[in-house]
Amino acid sequence: MDEGWTRYVFDTFNVPYSSIKDGDIKQGNLASKFDVILLPSQRSREIIEGNAAGSLPAEYTGGIGEGGVSNLKDFVNSGGTLICFDGSCELAIKQFNLPIKNVLEGLRSSDFYCPGSIVSLELDNKNPIATTLPTNIPAYFINSSAFATTDANVRVIARYAKDNVLRSGWLLGEDKLRGQIALAELSQGKGRIVLFAFRPQHRGQTWGTLPLIWNAIASSVR
Repeated sequence: MDEGWTRYVFDTFNVPYSSIKDGDIKQGNLASKFDVILLPSQRSREIIEGNAAGSLPAEYTGGIGEGGVSNLKDFVNSGGTLICFDGSCELAIKQFNLPIKNVLEGLRSSDFYCPGSIVSLELDNKNPIATTLPTNIPAYFINSSAFATTDANVRVIARYAKDNVLRSGWLLGEDKLRGQIALAELSQGKGRIVLFAFRPQHRGQTWGTLPLIWNAIASSVR
């Protein structure tokens, strides 16, 4: 579903793109075709393994496999940009061994619960990805992520607000979210990885955070 909303947003704003499937990633040589690969929100296991054989028509089963993960690494190391939304950040963090973690992973719903709310982000608008935006903007959080790191090489572009993080909706365990990383980028080889802890294009309605996507893409074109 998140992939569909991503295409919808790109179509609405006349952003040129190509949809790539598992087989395209398995074939490799991605850097010769793309400057940017964007992974909508989907868990790492679902991306790598996909639906089980026999559960759906063959063209809808399987994932990118370990070979596809290796090809994504080659793409980034050779100068490409990998942009991940929310759930797909898990693949980048774990498969690329990034020095960053999702601090909400494994928490019980009785400790943290935010099923669909508007929260405040504090931006470093000196970074090219946030350069066109004010220092405080709203974002949509729907069972999303929050990152932490001790590595100085992680460039933090946005954090969830340190105070009054909830703007509208339901949030249990605000202390778990307050001040954590919401958007970051890391260099990898000749390329880079951009991690959105939330979904900046959710349902095609989150216009306040769409500029972060356009800037991430524009600053990546070689």
